[in-house]
Amino acid sequence: MSALQCREAATPEELQACYAIRRQVFVDEQKLFSGDDRDDHDAHAIHYMALANDAIIGTVRIYCDAGGVWWGGRLAVLKGHRGRAGRELIQACVERVRHEGARQFRACVQQDNVAFFKTLGWFPSGQTVLVCNRPHQVMEAPL
Repeated sequence: MSALQCREAATPEELQACYAIRRQVFVDEQKLFSGDDRDDHDAHAIHYMALANDAIIGTVRIYCDAGGVWWGGRLAVLKGHRGRAGRELIQACVERVRHEGARQFRACVQQDNVAFFKTLGWFPSGQTVLVCNRPHQVMEAPL
């Protein structure tokens, strides 16, 4: 099993690599977005990355909204590395928001990924919503 590490992106080059993975997964593979998936949250988000043997293989971002709720999003892991890398990225973010004193940590996840989040102890919070014409469920982490 390869060495896996999750940490915050620390350089502009690492951040660009995270954006490239998101583009590969959400634009090229899933066709969820056209062109690019970046939005206003990226400017103030904390971007985490998963590395396998020093190669960036996955990413996720977290940010706190104006109401004090922490959000995770744009979890993207390259094919062939899904499962463990996604799990460890999510766990690293849960630890970070706990350290920040968060009272709530949520993510709006594609319906196909709800069961995966449930295996991590997350639970549905609210109605299913359409994002980019695909069903998504707001999930909440037990803090």
